[in-house]
Amino acid sequence: NITAFLSEYLVNEDRLRLDLYRRLSRCVSVSEVYKIEEEIIDRFGKLDDSSAKFIEMMAIKVLAKSAGVSKITNYQQNITLEREGQKEVLKAPSKDDDDILKTLSTYLRKLL
Repeated sequence: NITAFLSEYLVNEDRLRLDLYRRLSRCVSVSEVYKIEEEIIDRFGKLDDSSAKFIEMMAIKVLAKSAGVSKITNYQQNITLEREGQKEVLKAPSKDDDDILKTLSTYLRKLL
């Protein structure tokens, strides 16, 4: 339920934006995600809020896959992860997108 995408204001050419989506979706390590982030910043400037959140979500996707997490959902400040047939519930400090992402990222990094 987090609003995150590569902003057309940051990358205004559709072809380039779609290429970045494709490349980010194929990342298998967090370092790959952050290398692409550096490239975006170098080419297009500082990330806006929605683009920064999208990059963090891509890093979380890679971490989740490495940790065996098959599904992540959230409602308000509650985050539910499905891992090895079990559900785990995390509680972020608030329902703010940044708090949700930080809580999830921190938890997944501890699993690995």
